[in-house]
Amino acid sequence: MKKSIIFIFLSILIGSSLFTACSDDELGPTIFDATVRPLDRTQYSFPLDSFVEANYRQPYNLRYIYRMEDISADMDYNLIPCTYQKSKEVAVLAKYLWFDIYAKLQTPEFLKMYAPRILHIIGSPAYNPSSGTMTLGEASGGKKITFYRGNSIDVNNIDSLNELFFKTMHHEFSHILQQTKVTPTEFNTLSSGQYDSFAWQDRNDSLVLSLGFVTPYGSSQATEDWVEVIANYIVKDSITWNGMLNTATYGWEVVLVDVDKFDPELETRTFKNDVKEAGSNNKYAQYEVYRKTIVRDENGDPIKDENGKLQYIDEDGVDGKALILQKLDMARNWMKTSFGLDLDQLRKEVQTRQYLTDEKGEFVLRDGKFVNRLVEPLHIGSSETLMDSLLYQVDKFKELQN
Repeated sequence: MKKSIIFIFLSILIGSSLFTACSDDELGPTIFDATVRPLDRTQYSFPLDSFVEANYRQPYNLRYIYRMEDISADMDYNLIPCTYQKSKEVAVLAKYLWFDIYAKLQTPEFLKMYAPRILHIIGSPAYNPSSGTMTLGEASGGKKITFYRGNSIDVNNIDSLNELFFKTMHHEFSHILQQTKVTPTEFNTLSSGQYDSFAWQDRNDSLVLSLGFVTPYGSSQATEDWVEVIANYIVKDSITWNGMLNTATYGWEVVLVDVDKFDPELETRTFKNDVKEAGSNNKYAQYEVYRKTIVRDENGDPIKDENGKLQYIDEDGVDGKALILQKLDMARNWMKTSFGLDLDQLRKEVQTRQYLTDEKGEFVLRDGKFVNRLVEPLHIGSSETLMDSLLYQVDKFKELQN
């Protein structure tokens, strides 16, 4: 079979999957001095450093590192720094879509207690060639969170932002919270026997949804399952989330389909996997596809209902939708009782900041998708966007250099 790194953006939308991993290794030695020194106004980076000082270090005792000066970066990866412009974008978005929200719904003291002490931004991906995966973030001993692919940030693509950054933020922060308060022990038994810590990256999105996991990575182990439920629920809009739950209600099968016999009624292009090679002429003759399990007769032919529609069957013995909702309810209760956080309110606050709303507070649909608030004009007749105003929080410090 042809092998490649697989990408996940939206679990139920057309496209491949980005199988991502995270790490919670202990923070190792560091070479930088924690002493706070006056900022150099002659430095090109003075505006960003001033923003970080005012919005991260002073209120939360947190260092925002984007120069890759920390020796605790994983030396097994071939990494490059984040550019200054992209570092600015990550800094303002992390404040707007993470710190400001938790401070609003809880208190700034909550973040002082539970937020990491270091945010480390890396420009490049962190590939794991042995497993064909890509690490998006690492939470190190509850004290440091590293984000990779900073140079790939694209504020025009809210789906990519959610998968690569926003979801990773909530995923890694949930790991920190998970390390401070005991999670329900019964959660670990809900999918007992279904976890696969070695080959999770080979699992298909639709398949794991039918087994009660929101992502393939969530099916690797219970601790990842827990935070993936939280993070995905927070950032996935209602159309995507409900689509995932619908997918979870079906059973799924893997079949080989000849290219010239591909039937859109039977085959789901959304979940098409690697293409099989056939013969010595190196032509791709078959698709390996995941599709809903079809009711068939003894000859293997589909059995249609009285209206001529295909019938589907779920034979894995798991009600994926019910199981996902059960896991979500456990996480919802845990966050409320352990931290005084309303998960549904948190989700609404995040998505209201991500997506445009009308005068009634309803999300605005355009071409069947919710509208990205970050790049919409702030006012009628104005070209200034929300992202422009966020970046101005950094650029205004340029005035102090004059």
